[in-house]
Amino acid sequence: MKGIINLESIWRRSLKAMGLYYTWLFHKERNYPSAAMKASRQFYASFIQEGDLVFDIGANMGRRVGSFLLLKAKVVALEPNQACVAEIEKVYKGWPVTVIPKGVGAEPGELTFFISSNPLMSSFNKEWIAGMQQKFKDKWDKPVQVPVITLQQLIEEYGKPSFIKIDTEGFELEVLKGLQTAVPYLSFEYTIPEPAGKTIACVERIEDLYGGKVLFNICRDEAWQMHFDSWMPAAELLALMRSADFTASSFGNYGDIYVKAV
Repeated sequence: MKGIINLESIWRRSLKAMGLYYTWLFHKERNYPSAAMKASRQFYASFIQEGDLVFDIGANMGRRVGSFLLLKAKVVALEPNQACVAEIEKVYKGWPVTVIPKGVGAEPGELTFFISSNPLMSSFNKEWIAGMQQKFKDKWDKPVQVPVITLQQLIEEYGKPSFIKIDTEGFELEVLKGLQTAVPYLSFEYTIPEPAGKTIACVERIEDLYGGKVLFNICRDEAWQMHFDSWMPAAELLALMRSADFTASSFGNYGDIYVKAV
């Protein structure tokens, strides 16, 4: 088993060195998907139908973009890291995806984006970065100025999406502040521990935007299944999030909160 794992590691490192890793992953997902890839696509199929418009906010290297495209959705992907943008454009060339090299926030303008030594951890949120520096050895030593637009601007230009995925490393609340239109489904990432009650503020923001006509569920650590059998109202989720159980191992180090209009 150790030899197999080492060969797999060498294969992945070689593909990354040649700039072909994400191209290979998308090829694999199309032709011989792993169990996790199948589970991811089946999970998203419960709220993404053929022809739907999907916004991927914080697309990173585009792993979720691939799942959305294979569900025959049209994708608008936002990513402020130029290296990630180049990768998405290369991997999904010829597919119905619009890649926008910008951040998303509460209002249009320009913000400092802190690029991490691990691209998955780049963020606009200095408070979130400070918390992560206590847990990881990554460095956020490449600040760049990037243009920022709002979700509402995207809706006005591209139309109302069926689903919005938000994964912006601690900047989710600012992204949600720029949304004035309720959409059928959306998700946003949480991390534990999280700074200053931002996840709770996100739920409260959504509850207000939807006028209470909204339900929530949780998918932890990319489990590709909802944690709860039944969707819950905001009050029930907020009570859970304020309890010790939420910060225990029950909900992992990170996950996504899913939202549906009712």
